[in-house]
Amino acid sequence: MKIKSILIVGGGSSGWMTASFMSKFFAEDDIKISLVESDSVPTVGVGESTIGSINNYFQLLGLEDEEWMPYCNGTYKNSIRFTDFKEIGHEIEYPFGGNYNLQDGIMTWGKIAAAVDELDHNSFTEFHNENTYLARFNRCTKNEKGYIDGFNFKHETAYHFNAGQLGQFLKEKICIPSGVEHHYDDIVGTEKDEDGYVTSVVGKSGKYSADLYVDCTGFKSVLLEQEMGSKFLSYKPWLSNDSALATHIPYVDKETEIRNETNCTAIENGWVWNIPLWNEIGTGYVYSSDFVDDETAEKEFRKHLARDPRFEKRAKEAEVRKINIRHGIRENGWVKNVVGIGLSYAFVEPLESTSLVSTHSIVLRLCDIIKDRNFNCNQYDIDCHNYASRNEMDGFRDFVAMHYAMGTREDTPYWKFQTRRKLVGLAHEVEDFKNIYDVSVNNMVAFKDAFEACAFGAMMNKRWTIQTTGWNYIQAGFGYKPLTKHFMKILVEDHPEVLDEVKEIFNQWIKHREEVIEYVKTLPSHHEFLKEHIYKNGN
Repeated sequence: MKIKSILIVGGGSSGWMTASFMSKFFAEDDIKISLVESDSVPTVGVGESTIGSINNYFQLLGLEDEEWMPYCNGTYKNSIRFTDFKEIGHEIEYPFGGNYNLQDGIMTWGKIAAAVDELDHNSFTEFHNENTYLARFNRCTKNEKGYIDGFNFKHETAYHFNAGQLGQFLKEKICIPSGVEHHYDDIVGTEKDEDGYVTSVVGKSGKYSADLYVDCTGFKSVLLEQEMGSKFLSYKPWLSNDSALATHIPYVDKETEIRNETNCTAIENGWVWNIPLWNEIGTGYVYSSDFVDDETAEKEFRKHLARDPRFEKRAKEAEVRKINIRHGIRENGWVKNVVGIGLSYAFVEPLESTSLVSTHSIVLRLCDIIKDRNFNCNQYDIDCHNYASRNEMDGFRDFVAMHYAMGTREDTPYWKFQTRRKLVGLAHEVEDFKNIYDVSVNNMVAFKDAFEACAFGAMMNKRWTIQTTGWNYIQAGFGYKPLTKHFMKILVEDHPEVLDEVKEIFNQWIKHREEVIEYVKTLPSHHEFLKEHIYKNGN
């Protein structure tokens, strides 16, 4: 399949993110890029929170924060906070970045956590990632002097923004100036050749032809699912939430409410997101219709919005809209000469902000394959793309499902269901974390040998190979540890010097922690930082 022209069907954030990246990536190649969209179809508009990997996308586009953030009411995001997921009153901090492959390995923290009772569930993030403190105290810094250990502002800070405004920015500032051909039309069908390849998409006003078609038509998946027959596979066995109520509310106290983290709060039958934009707060309730009807869900949502007496007025006046969530994946993301990107291919509920991540990730993968194959792709290339994309999305699915499965709440039928059901595919992730060394009774010899090879004294002087990942942050936040107190006791019986070494490292870390916190408190608040660097006129 020779590719010299690409037609993107559908606008919105996914369509214009795809078009802008392709126009940059293929700028030196003779590739015609077009986009056709309806001017009467509203965008979903809930993908307003991102994770750190989006920086790669913006950097490949050559965009600086000062260019696009004011246009999209953007703010910064250092972390995700999960409130009341494990139990009511419990918070888990999940900061971006962290120290990778350093001496402070998972097992170092694991030994300390098993030996020192003072450590709480968030000590893992504190031990590995000082971005934790920036989020906790709502402070921002570019860290030019390197006082925050291991913190890279360009890679370990993400964003909140209005996704619809981002799409419009990319359209006006990158796509149209780069020569992307733009059409408004309502697509009503396709024409195909004898082999089932699309030869043109048919709109009410005309036909549009290309060699490759990219479906960005949202949940409808007009080309990939409806025309090419790529079967929809539901994530319902893993993820039960199928509905959302969304709104935007004004600030009451902007200085304190405009935080540099996305807060996710578990309530009766799901969870509420809180995304602080520059001009307002984007918020919504993700829930399961198996446990609550829409009317009751709206009452629960408004009750949450009015949790503070200061917020009662805006909670009452909020204009709420219903969104039906179809989370799942099409069996194949690339069929013949049609590729799905964004909601038309797959969607995982927004708990870990994976929607826009999957969009730019799949766009990059697609463009890499096309260019690497010199714009002539075969079925093997298609199969490789499908395998990698499916594996990535299933990984997001399992990661999000874990946030429910690891909790202990049983205060409502919804939470009882979440914490009592068995989720195939998650057990091995838990075991990988808990058994970094095999500490089963039958393999204690192997565990001791491993400890001898990586004793604390040696660890303090050489690089450690175990990496921290998002799975580790969340598991540790829910109270899981790689080493139990029982096996730490056995270890200390054979190696009594370990306890002194553990306590010495713990005391050194506590001292360092206090120093970092005092420094972080001197930094500007998120609101102050935005006014200085992005919104210099205060608007």
